[in-house]
Amino acid sequence: MRMTPIVGSRFRTDGGTMFGIVPRVIWRKAMPPDRSNRVAESANCILIELDDGRRGIVEAGCGDARDFDARERRIHALGPGSPLMETLERMGLDAADIDFVVLSHLHWDHVGGVCSMVDGRPTLTFLNAMHYVHAVEWAAAGGGDPLLYKSYPQRPLTPLREHPDRVHFVEADDEEVLPGIRMVRSSGHTHGHCAVVLGEGELSANGASRAVRRAVFAGDNCPTQHHLRMVFQTAFDTHPLDTRAWKRRWLPEIAESGDLLLFCHDPDAFGAWIRPDPKKEFVVVEAVGSGEPGAGSGERGAGSEEPTWSD
Repeated sequence: MRMTPIVGSRFRTDGGTMFGIVPRVIWRKAMPPDRSNRVAESANCILIELDDGRRGIVEAGCGDARDFDARERRIHALGPGSPLMETLERMGLDAADIDFVVLSHLHWDHVGGVCSMVDGRPTLTFLNAMHYVHAVEWAAAGGGDPLLYKSYPQRPLTPLREHPDRVHFVEADDEEVLPGIRMVRSSGHTHGHCAVVLGEGELSANGASRAVRRAVFAGDNCPTQHHLRMVFQTAFDTHPLDTRAWKRRWLPEIAESGDLLLFCHDPDAFGAWIRPDPKKEFVVVEAVGSGEPGAGSGERGAGSEEPTWSD
């Protein structure tokens, strides 16, 4: 298989929510905040080309910024447009060319791109694609549990409900959903959250290609290169001890095996090869850059209360 990381969306999130119990004085050195305490993030996706010719994506980003209202765009510094679809177009692809979408979980910044607003109505973006999501996650997203207040905006899920033949619910805790692609339920960030394990293939990034024995897309259990330490985790985690347990089990194996660890929200690195460190637990040996130097700098839009674009 061929793996090509791409930026699905650019946005900002409150830095405290990204690091939970970690004090600001520590995390701000890694991800400098703007004057609104927001840090730059990417919604990183992966274009997968299977040996049998099928194409698909892991994650779908936030969706088109124009589908959000002005307040949402302002809060998240979201935009412009839809980087995911624009990148696919530059690669000679459109929505009809996507055969599958693999979703680690159903938060807005991971599933938003499966929905497009057409004449004011939520519509399935990838009409030809099978969408893979864990059954536990699907149940939580639609269950209306008040303890999950505002965790799952329903607009992106509406077209999936309207096209049940385009959704595959993963029931097992470890299932090969496509050749060389496993969804492994991790819990942690959400109860139905999955890591996506990609088998041997070729990584294409920043104009270069290299062989990869295995790649592990950690989702929000390890969203950036700054979350390798066990207690560095988001405040959004509904099962935080499961996040720590996942890291304790998987990161040593990833480091020892020389696997590529892929990040869902790092604005500067799509992924990295890591090694153990006696002080920091794990550190980056080599990163796969985002292709946009300085994208995560606090100076990028620092202090701006409004997104730097207009309709």
